[in-house]
Amino acid sequence: MTGGRTTLRDVAAAAGVSPMTASNALHGKPGVRESTRTRVLATAERLGYRINLTASMLKSGRSNIIHIIVNAFDAPFYSKFVQSLTVATAERGLTPFVEQTHYSPAEGQRALASNPFSGQLFDGEIINAAGLDAPGLESTGLGAGASHHGRPIVLIEGCEETPSVDSVNFPNEDGARAAIRHLIDRGCRRIAIAVGCGYLSRADLTHAEDPQQLRLRGAGAALLDAGLPCDETTVFTAYNAATGIEAGHAIADASDSSDSSQAFDGVFAATDYAAFGVLRGLADRGVRVPDDVKVIGFDGVTAGTYCVPTLSTIQVDFDQLSRFALDMIARRIEERGDSSTPAAPPERVTVGYTLVARESTEV
Repeated sequence: MTGGRTTLRDVAAAAGVSPMTASNALHGKPGVRESTRTRVLATAERLGYRINLTASMLKSGRSNIIHIIVNAFDAPFYSKFVQSLTVATAERGLTPFVEQTHYSPAEGQRALASNPFSGQLFDGEIINAAGLDAPGLESTGLGAGASHHGRPIVLIEGCEETPSVDSVNFPNEDGARAAIRHLIDRGCRRIAIAVGCGYLSRADLTHAEDPQQLRLRGAGAALLDAGLPCDETTVFTAYNAATGIEAGHAIADASDSSDSSQAFDGVFAATDYAAFGVLRGLADRGVRVPDDVKVIGFDGVTAGTYCVPTLSTIQVDFDQLSRFALDMIARRIEERGDSSTPAAPPERVTVGYTLVARESTEV
């Protein structure tokens, strides 16, 4: 120790690695085994070592701070998303800096372009917020190519047909198809779709670049493949709990009409948040779930295990999402520091899912 202060060399010696490996582990750089990174981080914590951020930035040009921008903190989906991503960021020796936009595109652009730290403190940004899709980035000066020439950006749910920035997407179409097939396997033959975009024709969905539209496209395709109806009468607008309640009322009212052919026996809600509302709306009308109508959601937020009945869902792999996003950011940071290597083209990956059957579809 120097003057009683723990140094990087002290950490390296105690962890049994070279100073370079210790530095790479502490700064979240690739090329370090996870077991080694964990040992170095634990050693640094035990010895009370703290990175001198100012000195580190002056020496490396990096802060090891990742800017995370989301719509909100209090929605179940974003709570789980932020928790997973901040934990994964910290595990790599990086520091997360999280902002919410309250679903405001203007706030999103402010967070990205007008934040006092923008362009100075952050090494990269991970974004899942309204208005900050790839086209929306153009107005910030950080549009296509931002991950090549500016600070790296990774979009969560950047659903462009041809990606212009790195993106990590949910299994929107495949997950929706699996949800519909699950309802069909449970005997459902008239299935309502509660989705944020409302009804769109197959032609309108041909070049869909929005996650809700992609979920509608996947669900609709599964229904049509099974010879079941998918039209204006089977699609309801629902993007949160409040609109989910309204959709639940409408679905129940349609089922209570004099025309028994219009009765629904299944509902696919394109988010769990909307599904919670659908459950409430059906209960308001005396419709029993799953006896009368079976309901499945999409996301896999923890709250689904506490509602009554518990919610069946397409559970997205949030840990994989965080890992993919941070791998992309780390790679782009390395590229930026190596001018001899041309930047790779934008990459898009899709995370996995698990269909979790609970009480809302199981009689």
